[in-house]
Amino acid sequence: MHRLLKSLIHKQIIDYERLVLTYYPSIGLKPVEAMALIRLNDLAYRGEGLIKPEKFSKLLGVTPKETEDVLASLMAQGYLRITLKETEDGKEKETFDIDYFLVKVVALLQEADQSKQATETQQFAQYLEATLQKPLTPLDIELIGKWIESDGMSFAYLQELTLEALKAPRPSLKTIDRLLLKQTSAPQVALKKKDVLKEFYKLWEE
Repeated sequence: MHRLLKSLIHKQIIDYERLVLTYYPSIGLKPVEAMALIRLNDLAYRGEGLIKPEKFSKLLGVTPKETEDVLASLMAQGYLRITLKETEDGKEKETFDIDYFLVKVVALLQEADQSKQATETQQFAQYLEATLQKPLTPLDIELIGKWIESDGMSFAYLQELTLEALKAPRPSLKTIDRLLLKQTSAPQVALKKKDVLKEFYKLWEE
């Protein structure tokens, strides 16, 4: 997924600077390291190789020695990787990549999404116990988890189906499951879309 994210950044669909400023504290980077990533991305976008610390320090607004320390720290943490790339004339050119930051952001978002889904599973389980007025079994919880985490059903949509199931003589999870099987192809199903842009813009707005 980080390759897709990188492509969206390169096409300027997603703002890399905004992405870094939003997530650098969560992954443990210092402000100056975050700024270094932003400047390095600017260089990469222009197709430039890694410049010397003396010149790069002017972009960061710190001394050359501090710049060396920042770059060394980024390399030690894996956020900056320097490699040699062969040019068309057969020569080697120093280049770099900063993809690891995107890998970390994607992992952070996936972890947050999984945590949110787990929370929604617990909340809906509590809602069902109160609505159906009976405790749920571990298998019931597993089924709810499948609806939310695997099938991508929203809490609101499952609530609608629960209210519909209450019209049955003996409402249960099986009643809701049968309704799901009948209606999963209906246009009103509120599925959670796995759209990268929507996910990122949604998180930025929070």
